[in-house]
Amino acid sequence: MPYNLISGDNHIDLTYLPPDLWSSQAPGKWKLLVPRVEELEDGLHWFVDAQDRGMWNGVGPGFLKYQRGMFGHIDEMKDLGFEWDYRPGAKPRPTTPELRLADLDRDGIDAEVVYGCLMINDLIGDAGIRAWADKMYNDWAADFAKRSDPRRVFPLAIIPNTDPIEAAAEVRRCAKMGLRGGDLAFKRMSPPLYHDGWFPLWEAAAECKFPIAFHSTGFKALRAPDTPQMEQQYLTQWRLVRSALFQLDTMEVLVSILASGACEKYPDFNFVLGESGVTWLPYVFDRLDTEYQDRARSLGFSLKPSDYFRRQGYVTYQQDQYLEPIIPLIGEDNIIWGADYPHPDCIWPNSHSTLEKNLSGLSERVQKKITRDNAAKLYNIKDS
Repeated sequence: MPYNLISGDNHIDLTYLPPDLWSSQAPGKWKLLVPRVEELEDGLHWFVDAQDRGMWNGVGPGFLKYQRGMFGHIDEMKDLGFEWDYRPGAKPRPTTPELRLADLDRDGIDAEVVYGCLMINDLIGDAGIRAWADKMYNDWAADFAKRSDPRRVFPLAIIPNTDPIEAAAEVRRCAKMGLRGGDLAFKRMSPPLYHDGWFPLWEAAAECKFPIAFHSTGFKALRAPDTPQMEQQYLTQWRLVRSALFQLDTMEVLVSILASGACEKYPDFNFVLGESGVTWLPYVFDRLDTEYQDRARSLGFSLKPSDYFRRQGYVTYQQDQYLEPIIPLIGEDNIIWGADYPHPDCIWPNSHSTLEKNLSGLSERVQKKITRDNAAKLYNIKDS
């Protein structure tokens, strides 16, 4: 099929997944710890690590009940027919193939790259269970793409984040299944991202042409309210602080991956800062290059750190009214647009009007790169 618009950053959250995806396959000793669904008085709830995380088919990714007035855009989605139904037998739109495809059509999107279960590796404490749960999702995701439309729906794998050798093996396995890339949760990584212990993963990613994405999920160490009572009293302010800053946590990823030497050693390795916004990058480039020159030349890089990003890195965003003048500082080949469907801050089903507003001053050639060509090249999405 011909492609005109490709979203490089859409989602399937844990809240929308089949209730028995993990519990039906888990070893007996893990039955109460793997993600599972239990019916309570107000509907189905997800339990992870034996803790109630919230509603099945709730507003993702936070497992929330729909409540008018909490999110302005979620209210708009509700008025357009998007439903959150927590009863057994309900059909979540994002994981029901015909409904998901209908939502893509309504937004005028020809294909999508789909991040899955963003925080599952933060919710599961045991590393062995995390790796197993990741693999179960990856199997499901590969099958979901086939049941939806493999020419339009391109899920990313979840990459295990505590054992580099296991992570590399999962990259190779998922590449053989037809998945085009993976997402790596970085907040609980051991060793840290800048450690060369992760080189086997970067080697596998380069070998398989399998980009590794790091999706923003918010700063781990934001100054939180002191008490539950304070959180309740200042809920709106606290939520605004978190939501306004959460995309910037990939600053740490950018600097860590470049400092690690991964791009120097594996020039065919590609990485993506998912849903990270764009216009903060030039400051970090300048700061990183300056500090490398001052105190880290012993690393022996052949390029400036920022030049590795321009050669091997990508960043995704959904809307940014200050994008146009910044593009030359980042690289028109390194920016990928995404609709962020079906998150509360997504732009579905208004992607075309948002892009027209944000990109109208750019040449048609650059617009096509950002909204189609860069994603198609990175994930090997070809017209057919």
